[in-house]
Amino acid sequence: MKYAMLASLVVALVVPGASPARPDGGPRLTACAGALGALGARCGSIRVPLDRTSPSAGTTNIVFALVPRRAKSRPSLGTLVISSGPIIAAGAEYAQGLAPLRARRDLLFVDQRGTGRSGVLTCAALRGVVPAAMPRELLLSRIGACGRQLGPRIGFYGTAAAADDIDAVRAALGLQRLDLWGASYGTYLMTVYAARHPAHVRSLVLNGAYPIDFDPWALDRLVAARRSINLVCARTHACRAEAVLRDLARVAARLRVHPSSFTVPAPGGRSMTVRLDETALARVLYGSGNVAGFGRLPAAAASAAAGDLAPLRRLVELTVQPIDESFGQTFAQQCHEYPRLFSFADSPALRSAAYLDARGALSSRALAPFSARAWTATQLEAVDSCLHWPNDRAAARPFPTGTRLPDVPVLVLSGDLDTNTPAPSGREAAAQFPHASFVEIPNVGHTPESSPCAVAAALRFVATLKVDARVCAGTGASPPVAGRAPRVAAELARVQSRATPAVRRALALVVATAADLDDQSQSLGTWNGANGLRGGHYVMTPTGVRLDAIRVVRDAHVSGVLVASDEGGVTGTLRLAGAAVPSGRLRVSLTASGRGHATGKLDGAAVDLSFRF
Repeated sequence: MKYAMLASLVVALVVPGASPARPDGGPRLTACAGALGALGARCGSIRVPLDRTSPSAGTTNIVFALVPRRAKSRPSLGTLVISSGPIIAAGAEYAQGLAPLRARRDLLFVDQRGTGRSGVLTCAALRGVVPAAMPRELLLSRIGACGRQLGPRIGFYGTAAAADDIDAVRAALGLQRLDLWGASYGTYLMTVYAARHPAHVRSLVLNGAYPIDFDPWALDRLVAARRSINLVCARTHACRAEAVLRDLARVAARLRVHPSSFTVPAPGGRSMTVRLDETALARVLYGSGNVAGFGRLPAAAASAAAGDLAPLRRLVELTVQPIDESFGQTFAQQCHEYPRLFSFADSPALRSAAYLDARGALSSRALAPFSARAWTATQLEAVDSCLHWPNDRAAARPFPTGTRLPDVPVLVLSGDLDTNTPAPSGREAAAQFPHASFVEIPNVGHTPESSPCAVAAALRFVATLKVDARVCAGTGASPPVAGRAPRVAAELARVQSRATPAVRRALALVVATAADLDDQSQSLGTWNGANGLRGGHYVMTPTGVRLDAIRVVRDAHVSGVLVASDEGGVTGTLRLAGAAVPSGRLRVSLTASGRGHATGKLDGAAVDLSFRF
């Protein structure tokens, strides 16, 4: 479902003996450019109707790339078809991941209509939109404006149309029955394909699946978040789930009454204001399937409950990511067919009233520790997202209720720490089919394709149509549970060195600052700037990252420049100041293996030493 929609994966395998292209009337293929071309890939396209029920609506181009199998002297065992979102741009990377199947199978990448090279939809109204830094009503207004900008096209980008496009490519290349492999939104797309084209389906593998009629309030995600806390605490023995949930409830209640705000860097030297409120906390707990967050949440919640909001603010900062203009296709698809509690034919006032009435009926117990308003605002495809969308008269479920899905082998894989498409959603997705196997993968978030065991099991299923439900039991590792963030320099983790305690504390500050910089790498990559944990700013420059009075503790700060090394560490020159550490200037080098070297002066005394951390 969902936030991973544009990067989700769909794979289809044709039965042995199918021809990779018709000798007559098939699409013209030419050498692809870039990394795919280096693999010998051939690119092509077909024209398809925008609306298959109304030829007068025009056509659109569906672009695909075909990567040949390696063992060309032996008969083909089929073709893997990867679609859903702008997949061709990542085709070479996917080809590496699917290498075990490429010996005797071709790969076919298809950009979904409205994305990538297949007529990408853009909405100027979505330019600069950052959901976590925008009031909900303004976000909904911008989504509605996107729909108005798309105009008559809003009804042409549903999943049914995308599934029919895949089938058109299949037919153009002379392929027959397919094995379908989807991830995240791809599981939804492939289920729709199976419903609309059952005669061409041999089997399905669905990774991180959700059903067609999913819970529009995402209460299953909240249940999954609570369960993930319980699982992580039980597996690591480093936290007590009941204490974590109690801290979260206390902080949620406090933020509901006393929210605060902070700023984060934005492009062009600007800044954005972000609210640290109950919704922000709910967004952190939801996590969108991010496993590592459940290792950081216990300490951040405990610190916040004790009055130290900096670690929680950092987790909120990591949720501040933009969407872009190409999300026009995303909303065109969601508003066309996802569950909603109002009619597009109604006025905005009637839509809002219907939505609020339904939200008001939700159980406060099911929503705990959040209010309905806070929890629903964490979801980009929540039932209110389309409140301002234009009247899509063709909007409909992607296939009629009661449609029988094909009686073919199905494997559904779900991560037991996935809060985006939780395991119960996976079970519901499996139950849509007459015969499906469900396998829950331990210690995995969204999606199971991050688990080598899950991928291996899925590849075996493609080949044999069989799976051992316990094949991945006991695999993977729970995310480590972090300790409470130090508030002052005296609480920093000690480094191993023969230096004096004061110098060792200064070196510990350097190590902690470098770790804080690494923690903000995602924000730096997005915004070219980021905040220090307790103050100061990081700024991307052509030569490295500039540190402007970075505070990871309250009683000392660091300035200077750090540059990433080829080995995964950092080097740079830093100035240290503050009451808790000796002041001075150091040239430092830190490796990814936990070794460091520093030269320079602190409080006027020369420093030249190695240390470990």
